[in-house]
Amino acid sequence: MGEKLHVRLICLAILAAGLPFAAWNDFVEQTNRQFYDLLLSLRAPAGGRAPAVLLAVDDQTLARYGPLPFSRAALARGLGVLAGFEPRVVGIDLLLAEAGRTEEDAALAAGLARFPKLVLAAALSGDSPRAGWIWPLDHLAGRASIGHVHAAPDEDGVVRSVLLEKQGGGRRAWAFGLECARLYLGAGAPVEERASLLLSGLRIPARRDESRRLLVNYAGPEGVFRRVSFRSLLEGQADPADFRDRIVIVGVTAQGAGDRLFTPLSSGGLGMSGIEIHANVVRTVLEGAFLGPLGAPAEIPGYLAVAGAAVALAKRLRGLKLASALAALMLALPSASYAALRAGSVWPLASLLAVFVWAAGVALAAEYGIAAAALRREERRRQEYAFRVQAMAHEIKTPLTAIQGSSEMIADASVPEPARAEIAGLIHKESKRLTGLVETFLNVERISAGSLALEKQPVDLAALCAEVLERARLYAARKRTAIQAEVPPAAILADPELLSFAVYNLLTNAVKYSPKQSTVRLEVRAGAGGGVLISVTDSGQGIEPAEQKRIFERFYRGKQAAEPGTGLGLALVKEIAVQHGGRVEVDSKPGAGSRFTLVLPAGD
Repeated sequence: MGEKLHVRLICLAILAAGLPFAAWNDFVEQTNRQFYDLLLSLRAPAGGRAPAVLLAVDDQTLARYGPLPFSRAALARGLGVLAGFEPRVVGIDLLLAEAGRTEEDAALAAGLARFPKLVLAAALSGDSPRAGWIWPLDHLAGRASIGHVHAAPDEDGVVRSVLLEKQGGGRRAWAFGLECARLYLGAGAPVEERASLLLSGLRIPARRDESRRLLVNYAGPEGVFRRVSFRSLLEGQADPADFRDRIVIVGVTAQGAGDRLFTPLSSGGLGMSGIEIHANVVRTVLEGAFLGPLGAPAEIPGYLAVAGAAVALAKRLRGLKLASALAALMLALPSASYAALRAGSVWPLASLLAVFVWAAGVALAAEYGIAAAALRREERRRQEYAFRVQAMAHEIKTPLTAIQGSSEMIADASVPEPARAEIAGLIHKESKRLTGLVETFLNVERISAGSLALEKQPVDLAALCAEVLERARLYAARKRTAIQAEVPPAAILADPELLSFAVYNLLTNAVKYSPKQSTVRLEVRAGAGGGVLISVTDSGQGIEPAEQKRIFERFYRGKQAAEPGTGLGLALVKEIAVQHGGRVEVDSKPGAGSRFTLVLPAGD
């Protein structure tokens, strides 16, 4: 559990550090814009439902009435015809900042004056804050409203938005399309400025702190709005019904005129004409079809939700189920973004996908790391278990070999009776040894599994230690090793058989690893809370610090363990201590001997 938590905390830190980069970088931002264009183009064209009609100075008009700049005399005649069709608003996207022939200007001024709701175009002469306006001539403008015709292309040159307000040279102008919409709504008062804009009760989400930028909700590609050639108007072929009570936007659409810009719905390398963009601005405003980006306060929780979903899936599922769930979530993001766009909300789809991919990748790496670590642990356990079996088989092999050989010899009729008795004694001895090995192994397994119940009872430690010392001294006599004991009267609640085994094992281990003619010491002292400390000290070669952490593992044999053994004794001592609610401690230094201490509580 600790390793899993460690891995997941590291991956969480990596995930948190990488999310901002995944969500906000130049490549992702540009991809966001491209996804926006794609989703916008997937919608069925909304059609020219806004009351706007385009009066186009197209290639046919220029072929008949001369090249650009368009003839003011022809413009004046056409406006005269248009006035008779009773449009509600006329917007002229032609810069009328230079004087022409006197008679032509006079005719044009008279034609313009016939429209009570007229919008004329203005433009800034440059991009600097000090740039001056290219403003319509006063005698032509009269009482007309002025709207700027600047677009606001993004870094990739695509016009996705317009700035509803432009300032320069001490003057300010609202966007051409906004002015057309204002006059159409009958708003005599100017646009009301607050955090957003108010127009005849309609709130336009164009914030002051965002330069009054408005995302244009394009109705469709070029040609969605009704378009009439200016030539047909001049030649009496126009239908008055196309213009009556509508917004008429006059401008140049001829190829090569330079008044074309790329939009999200441009195709075939051909931009959209300026008057069509104005019509789309009018449609966005009049229909209230506003598009708004999520913004950081909503984006960040969205990124966290997507990342959290990816992490949860990677944590809970595996294999084909995980792949299917991740694919479904990944496909759900574009679908949800499309639905949100139709509802007027622009989601940063590329950022969401980047966050999803990043989070899923980190989560999968984390889960892979955890699974790999678990696999390594299981492999170590398998190897350890195999080693246990091999070690046990090796230990069992010796007495089995002796029993097998002795049984063959005792069956030989030529063996004398005294030898038969000796062989029978050997068989009995080796079978007891074999039984002891198996019982020790099983006891370790059962105690560690908690399936061997302790039979606790009051134990006189002095008597228990005396019995253990008697057996241990017989074992120590073969190495001429002395055992000294300091066991004051004491009592404890414990399982006498298991406790006796633990003390005997510590004593025989001390004798085994001490040099000949040395001394081993057994001490019993009072512990905290009525418990006891049972210590066995030897004068052997000691234990390396690195090995001290492993000597209580089953089947572990230290590098300096020259004496034969199974590596089970200390493991069983530890389990006995733990089952009694205590522990076993070791204090050892290389070359200075070791001291093992059973720390046992008083018991219930």
